Amino acid sequence: MIIDDRIINELQTDDGHMGEISFLPEVTALSRREGTIEILKRMGAANIIHIGCCGHFHNIKRQMENNSHFHALLIQNFKKVIGFDIEEKAIKYLTSFGINDIYAKNFVEDVTEVDKIICEKFGNEPYIVLLPEVLEHIANPVQFLEKIKAHHGKDENKILISVPNAYGFGRVWDALFHNRESINMDHKYMFTPTTILKVMCMSGIIPEEIQFFDLYKYSRIFKKPFLGNTIVTVGRFGN
Repeated sequence: MIIDDRIINELQTDDGHMGEISFLPEVTALSRREGTIEILKRMGAANIIHIGCCGHFHNIKRQMENNSHFHALLIQNFKKVIGFDIEEKAIKYLTSFGINDIYAKNFVEDVTEVDKIICEKFGNEPYIVLLPEVLEHIANPVQFLEKIKAHHGKDENKILISVPNAYGFGRVWDALFHNRESINMDHKYMFTPTTILKVMCMSGIIPEEIQFFDLYKYSRIFKKPFLGNTIVTVGRFGN
């Protein structure tokens, strides 16, 4: 779904009124990884920076063996992909599987080293900052995105963010029928479609598109993408 100027204006309003944003009933059977790759292809992505490229350490071996590791899939589908992760142990382990151009750096703090790597790999070409399932782990997501914009906010660059959906079918089901919440205990936030778009706007990033992935069968049958377990958004840094 394209985020038009009317929605942008509503998102940028901060006067405390009760707003409302409606989302189109566009459904897909794609997983978040498949959907993200499709969006990147549609964007004509040539250069991609993958933040949190290792994923969870304990999943690396299994995912590499069954060809489901997301960074490896990105390398298979796109010309130039580099990755950053704060876990040096995970970087070393993923490198042992033959994955190159991944670096144990804090993307928003190790600015000088990160900029040097990007310049060496991409030159002056534009790139897409890919932030999949990372923002919910960050203590201050607005500040984190502001730092990304400050150092990578050239007009031609873009950002793609994916986060768990607070309205995901499984989470709503657990709340309605079991009075419980199952959550990764490293998560600091749970976003709704509107709040992730608001966080982007507060960071100076203009949302352009939002999609829902990881839909259960009946969410697809009854055309309820809002119940997808994952939200994927695309934004631009310029006006």
